[in-house]
Amino acid sequence: MSKKEYKLEAKELNAYYGGFHALKGINIAMEEKTVTAFIGPSGCGKSTFLRTFNRMNDYIEGFRVEGEILLDSRDIYDKKVRVDELRKEVGMVFQKPNPFPKSIFENVVYGLKIQGIKKKSVLEEAAERTLRQAALWDEVKDKLQKSALALSGGQQQRLCIARALASQPSVLLMDEPASALDPISTAKVEELIYELKKEYTIVIVTHNMQQAGRVSDYTAFFYIGELVEYSKTKAMFTSPKDTRTQNYITGRFG
Repeated sequence: MSKKEYKLEAKELNAYYGGFHALKGINIAMEEKTVTAFIGPSGCGKSTFLRTFNRMNDYIEGFRVEGEILLDSRDIYDKKVRVDELRKEVGMVFQKPNPFPKSIFENVVYGLKIQGIKKKSVLEEAAERTLRQAALWDEVKDKLQKSALALSGGQQQRLCIARALASQPSVLLMDEPASALDPISTAKVEELIYELKKEYTIVIVTHNMQQAGRVSDYTAFFYIGELVEYSKTKAMFTSPKDTRTQNYITGRFG
């Protein structure tokens, strides 16, 4: 596969929090419209790595990177890159649902309004489109003006997914998007990921090995800041190449 066909790449990526070396020489390439799961024990660098793709770590004092992160072959840490534009292209969903204390409708179109889009018909079309994509439209279409905080946890998380999709990104980052949800809501989010990969490149951090097995095409196993192994999910779960991966997958540590 030629490098131009990769959606996301990291090349010799090192990341530091002050003097702490959090990510060590990471090399990875992800194809368009696939789901890649990052697995590994707590504190191994999964979320730090995920957040390099939309530069969320820029907010942390003392954080710096060396090496390259490429989106469509462009280095996103290049000085010419506008971070606000990057975050339109790379949406993010966090571990805990974080709707704003506004109506369901205002939550979904929040990013569009910040971009200066005010036309009511455009906002309404975007709200319906993304709520349908997030499999939430039928549940909320008659209460769009009600507070988003009145929704259940699972509905709130799907609302946050809709909000992330409203600016029409091509990549969706998900940091343990179901860890705060009940099993039924988790299943809905997993079904949603499966549907969304038809249009988006998705990267998900998960502690749940079964979830990685269910939703991802590829899995990357991190351990103490290193990318130990990266392969098709089925191959990794059936015949891991590294003993550390095998020990983690079989529950010997983690």
